[in-house]
Amino acid sequence: MSDSQQTLSSPPEFGGSNVPPAPPVPPVGPAPLAPAKNTFGLVSLIVGAVAFVGAFIPIINYVSGFAAIAGLVFGIIAVTRKGKPKGLAKGGIAASAVALLLSIVLAIVYTIGFVAAVNDAQHVKAGASSGDSSGNSLTDPTEVPSNEGEVGTRTNPAPIGTTIATTANGEPEYEITLGAPTLNADAIVAAENQFNDAAPAGMQYAMLPITVTYQGTKTGTPWMDLDVSFVSAAGTTHSEMDSSVVGPAPLSDINELYPAGTATGNVVIAIPTADAATGTWVISQSFSDEKFYSAAQ
Repeated sequence: MSDSQQTLSSPPEFGGSNVPPAPPVPPVGPAPLAPAKNTFGLVSLIVGAVAFVGAFIPIINYVSGFAAIAGLVFGIIAVTRKGKPKGLAKGGIAASAVALLLSIVLAIVYTIGFVAAVNDAQHVKAGASSGDSSGNSLTDPTEVPSNEGEVGTRTNPAPIGTTIATTANGEPEYEITLGAPTLNADAIVAAENQFNDAAPAGMQYAMLPITVTYQGTKTGTPWMDLDVSFVSAAGTTHSEMDSSVVGPAPLSDINELYPAGTATGNVVIAIPTADAATGTWVISQSFSDEKFYSAAQ
């Protein structure tokens, strides 16, 4: 056999220069890790937020303080865990701390207000039994016969022109005197502003002048401190919020009053036309009883 035939019949030798190299194998890295979670931080934030809202609700805010403490505990646990994100935990600690502070402060405020209201109510009863006008000073006590009982209630409203002193947290707050009301002030309201709406059917605008004198030790803003409404003979209640009209010299124009500061402003309320003169005006204040005045002189 010739040399050429032997060459053709011989199998190729592997590893020679004519064999292509194997493709490179890409390096295999570690599998991606799932993002770290901090459940305690999330719980702290949720509990702190709930405690913050509850701090503003009377009675519930007594419990919200304990919830805020729990939120602080969860937050502290969360920030001490190694390798865990701290963002939610820090937010939970901040929310819980603020909620705890608000719960304590507002619980004290609500408690003081409640105790003052109870004391005022007891003072009212004691004054009525002794012939005094339910703990509220009248400008002229002789205007109220002692056999008529407590003055300033719906069954025995104070006459227009009577001055009644109110209290807040057991301390003097305002002296309030109602001037002669205009039970049908439709023309006055219409002339005051061309954009004022007419009174609804069966209703008419009534305008009540109120003179207030601040008797406290700090400052008072009458339109924020006092609520004025009208109770009809049928027992329905009506307030300024029922209609959006502008009256002359409104009570809301009276700015902050310092001790002994006095001012007069008007309140306009849409009242039922039927038996308007037999209704009553009502003045109320936070944590104090409502005071009723006759609808007209």
